[in-house]
Amino acid sequence: MKIAFHNRQRKLELDWEELQADYAALTEGLSQNLLKRPPRWLPKKDLKAIFARGSLSVAIVSDRTIRQINKEWRSINKATDVLSFPLELTDPYVALGLPAEALAEMLEDDPNQWIVGEIIISAEKAVAQAEQYGHGVRREMAFLFVHGCLHVLGFDHMTKADEKEMFGRQTEILSLAGFKRDP
Repeated sequence: MKIAFHNRQRKLELDWEELQADYAALTEGLSQNLLKRPPRWLPKKDLKAIFARGSLSVAIVSDRTIRQINKEWRSINKATDVLSFPLELTDPYVALGLPAEALAEMLEDDPNQWIVGEIIISAEKAVAQAEQYGHGVRREMAFLFVHGCLHVLGFDHMTKADEKEMFGRQTEILSLAGFKRDP
C-alpha cells in the first residue's frame, strides 16, 4: 500500500524519511497480521489487492485543525488524536468487471488512483500522549498510524470483544515493526 504524506502543521518538526520508513514497516506488519488472520468482512483476495494496489493519505495536523474536522464530521467539538476515513475497500477496477487485459492497461496508466482511506493525526496530541504514556513521540505516531489504519479497514472498539481484537492486533503489528511498549 502506498502512503501519501501531508504535513499541515508547524508545531512538531518531523523527520519525514524516518516517518516514511516507520510507516512502511508498520504497513508490512499490518499486511502480515491481516493476511494471516483476515477479518470476516474483508476476504483475503481484497486484502491482497489493498496492500498491492491501494494507497492511503496520511495528514499530520494541528489540534485546531483536527478539532474543526472532528466537529464537522462527528459533531464533537474537541481535538482528538486520530481520525480515520475509509473511502473504498473494494478495488474499483475489479468492481467494474472489466477483462484482465483492460484492467492491466488501466493500472499501468495510473496504478495509485485507488485511495483506500485517509488518516488524520494531531501532532500536538501525539506529543502530549507520548509524555502521558512515558514513551517517545515516534512510538506514539506509530501507534496512531496503526490505530487509524485498522479503523480504515473496518475495525472498531465499540464493544469489549471488538476492542480486544483491535487492540490485540495493534500490539502485534507494532511489535512486528519493532515498536514495543516500554514496561
